[in-house]
Amino acid sequence: MHHPDVCIMIPTYNQAGFIITAVESALAQDYPSLQVVVADDNSEDDTAALLQPYINAGKIKYIKNTTNLGRVANYHQTLYAHTDADWVINLDADDHYTNPGYITAAMAAIKNAASPNILFYQGLHLIKNGATAAATKSTITAPLVMMSGVDYFLNYFSHKHFSHLATLYNRKLAIQHGFYEKDILSADIYSVLHLCIAQSTAMVLLSNTIAGVWLHHSGNTSKNAGSIQHHKNFKAFNSLYQQALAQGFNKWRCFIWRLQVTKSYLFTRVRLLFSKTKYN
Repeated sequence: MHHPDVCIMIPTYNQAGFIITAVESALAQDYPSLQVVVADDNSEDDTAALLQPYINAGKIKYIKNTTNLGRVANYHQTLYAHTDADWVINLDADDHYTNPGYITAAMAAIKNAASPNILFYQGLHLIKNGATAAATKSTITAPLVMMSGVDYFLNYFSHKHFSHLATLYNRKLAIQHGFYEKDILSADIYSVLHLCIAQSTAMVLLSNTIAGVWLHHSGNTSKNAGSIQHHKNFKAFNSLYQQALAQGFNKWRCFIWRLQVTKSYLFTRVRLLFSKTKYN
């Protein structure tokens, strides 16, 4: 069987209204050595029937869990058990790609990078809320920037550069350092930041290329989270602060980082008094 360079993971649960758009956008990627895996977390809708033509044609690998594992556990199982690709990117089923050359551009940047030790390539996305679409507000303005894991971690809040659907990461290193082992709201951000701490001298590539659309709607997990889930998120991010100190990162910059985490959490708690929102 062909060993793919890249896997697009599409975890889904009861998202029949979105799944075809997501799958079609993944299959439209023009990178030749590509695998698309749909991980169905025991959906009760007609997801499986909708995907049957793609399954029959051998265009996707489809797994339906026998029980509902939950969002992060489904991410975890798909990454660890259902692909052996060298590089992995996660596309939630209610999101989709708009740039068919995104994976090709990402892989070219990784292969042409001055460093052989690349943790991930990360572009941006559009946030779509109804008819309105706006780009993520990264402060990275150059087309492509390379920095170390420690620099990505310490500058996370100032760069404002994160996109789950646009992060193509090294699967071997991700597994080695426990990607998706924390069942929290921001399991994606936590996993990337934890990887950057553990592999602090390895490099990351940040691009201002738009990969696709993160669709905001009433069913988003982050929009339906309560204060307990946000507090669990906050505790996990505080543990990253402790990990960074243990790794020998600059104490003052780590302290500032922790203050930024606290500020973000408190802002979220205040907003929860009026409406549910996403904690980054």
